[in-house]
Amino acid sequence: MNSVQADLDMALPLVEKAKKALDGLNIDDLRMLKALKTPPVDIDKTFTCVLNLLCRIDPNVPIDKNGKLKTENTWKTALSCMQNPQVLLDNLNSIKSKIDDESISPNNFKANRATLAEETFTPENLEKKSMACSGLCDFVINISMYYEVVVSVEPKKLAVAEAQQQLATANEKKRTVDELVARLNAELQILMDAFNKAMNEKETAMREAEKCEKKLGLA
Repeated sequence: MNSVQADLDMALPLVEKAKKALDGLNIDDLRMLKALKTPPVDIDKTFTCVLNLLCRIDPNVPIDKNGKLKTENTWKTALSCMQNPQVLLDNLNSIKSKIDDESISPNNFKANRATLAEETFTPENLEKKSMACSGLCDFVINISMYYEVVVSVEPKKLAVAEAQQQLATANEKKRTVDELVARLNAELQILMDAFNKAMNEKETAMREAEKCEKKLGLA
């Protein structure tokens, strides 16, 4: 259990970093991006990651039957999501709680792993092209790391729950055995008391018989 808590404690700073990345976004910067007809590759790639995260969260993001992003023009889809920048930010902020209650699809994160592995996908690199994309990149990286930690902790949580159940079962068995032993000991004590009483009565009767024999011998 301590290991599980330690892992979760380690993940909390990642959430704070992700939240700060969104808090630092300037909505005006997002509005400026909407003027781009054909964005640079890195900007388009950043928003593709954002769209992947928003699958089944933002209705403006088209998905296939498996809940994966399905669009022929990611930038056009991104523009739809940016129609109301505050809603976009609210949707992104909701991802943490969806990770916690396991209501977000693993596909949302799997789809971004190749991009996250690229050395050039960093807030510092994107800062040169767009402050808004730099913040979004920072968010994508940190919320994805948080997800990976939570996912890795889940098997440990299950193991802890199973161990606790086994302990509860063992304690219940021990309680049942202890009650049986106590009942048998009580019954044994009753038998021993009865036996001792019978033996005492027998010895008393034998002594009385001996006395009677002696009296008859003297007569």
